Amino acid sequence: MEPTKDFFLNKKLADQYLYVGITALVLGSIFLVLIGNATLLGIGILFTIIGVLNQSLKIVKLYPQYLEVKLGVIASKKLIKHDQITGFSVEKKTMILNYNNEKNKPKKVKFHTKAFKEEDIIELDQELKQKTDLEPIHTFIQTDIEQ
Repeated sequence: MEPTKDFFLNKKLADQYLYVGITALVLGSIFLVLIGNATLLGIGILFTIIGVLNQSLKIVKLYPQYLEVKLGVIASKKLIKHDQITGFSVEKKTMILNYNNEKNKPKKVKFHTKAFKEEDIIELDQELKQKTDLEPIHTFIQTDIEQ
């Protein structure tokens, strides 16, 4: 089944890992030549790979009956049906999605507001309001979103 909408990791955040990885690779190469220590090369390779993989990371995929959340490259997927969602809100710079799992236990998923572009936050908020029967107090929109 194809998703109706994908929300990607903010490009600025994805690029940070890439910049750190490339910097560590350059410094690691210098340290390897000067003092024979290759520790930073491994860290540089790791962060560069994570940065490259994060370039196309889809954090949230919306489907007609559920949404799929994947918080990282190697993180597991969470499938949440729209009728399992009990609320969503923003506290400080963290977006919180509350839901009940299959065993009816309350769970939550947290996103940093910097993980999404501002227009994606607004669109995700509107989509969740349409697909859930929650009161209007549930929102990701914050008047003072800082990025």
